Amino acid sequence: MANYSAMNPGNYHLGNAFNFPPLQNRKYIDKNIIKKIMWKTAVLLNRRIYVGNVKITDKDGKVEVLNDSIFKSRTNKFDSFTLDRRIDVAVGDGEQIIHLATYADRLLQFKEDTLHIINVAGQSEYLESTHKYKGISHKNHVCNTDYGIAWCNAYGVYLYDGKLVHDLFDSKGLKRINPSTWDSFFSDDTMIGYIPLDKQLLLIKSSGTDGDIMTYDTITKAWTRGTDRASSKIKTNMVNVWDGSLVYGYEGSSATKTIIGKWRVTPSVDINGFKVHTKELDFGTMAKKKITKVYLTYKGGVAAGGGGNPPQQETDVKPLFARDGGGFTGTFKDSSDAAVDNLVYKADWYTAELYPSSDASDLRSFAFGLEEISSNDTASNFEVNDITIVYRTKNVK
Repeated sequence: MANYSAMNPGNYHLGNAFNFPPLQNRKYIDKNIIKKIMWKTAVLLNRRIYVGNVKITDKDGKVEVLNDSIFKSRTNKFDSFTLDRRIDVAVGDGEQIIHLATYADRLLQFKEDTLHIINVAGQSEYLESTHKYKGISHKNHVCNTDYGIAWCNAYGVYLYDGKLVHDLFDSKGLKRINPSTWDSFFSDDTMIGYIPLDKQLLLIKSSGTDGDIMTYDTITKAWTRGTDRASSKIKTNMVNVWDGSLVYGYEGSSATKTIIGKWRVTPSVDINGFKVHTKELDFGTMAKKKITKVYLTYKGGVAAGGGGNPPQQETDVKPLFARDGGGFTGTFKDSSDAAVDNLVYKADWYTAELYPSSDASDLRSFAFGLEEISSNDTASNFEVNDITIVYRTKNVK
């Protein structure tokens, strides 16, 4: 008799052969049994759970810590792990797994200094690519977006779109964020989150009492930095709730009270200390140039409960400019040659024409700014849509 058993459920099936007979009245022994498993990071992918940085107890009660290994569960059996379902792509390298993430049938293994991208689309997993200096030091440095996986580390901010890893600080070979600026902003406590409605990445400098932020708009590819925009209280990590809103918890009036706050792209109250500055703009050349005009499209600017005639009411916001890395001391005038000391309230989008009233010629770089006047609160409904700068490059003589 052949040493196998066969199953034939119907006329159109030849049967599945097994090279061992069913066990009968025997004690089940399996060297791959895991009695207990604990992990520091996990992700669901293809109806399996992948866990990383694990602590296991085997069939003999031996405890082992495998901080650079991944284990996967059986399909649709999310609590079933065995030693033969272990995935090792780089072991003994002195780095432990910090976080696991997934996008487009790829498993992203973030270690302390290295990112490994594992392809899990087929029957088995294999290492697709390795990226040095793309690791993270804390799980709060990673978030999911509808464009891919975004993360930050001491070297910058990155996005994986399912094919490539993009450096969001790089624009056609040019650095958009000064390394010293990022070095003063980033720490192990820095958090990153995603705002789906506005398609923006939000980075908060610290989970402690620091409220400085940086945002990246995935549509315009623009970076913005804000001072004291987040709560000055100790904060939790950021998460997206059921409606996509980005929320985090922060300390309430007492240490035992936690408040859950929703991040708002636009402020809900009037702002004290309003100040907006562009970066230094050289327009792609360090040749001397002259700024002839600035178009500013804005609306709003009336504080809640403010009196007076709204169409003529001043906004307590003044346009200024800086040249060649100096301070924002340059002022503007309008088309009638009158000084623009205050923008005027506009109910709908309005484009103001601003002409430099102080010297804006023979400069190599230019920066535009909006600042509050006399420490007055700026209304929360003040919005800027775009800024257009008209300049002329001077001929070299």
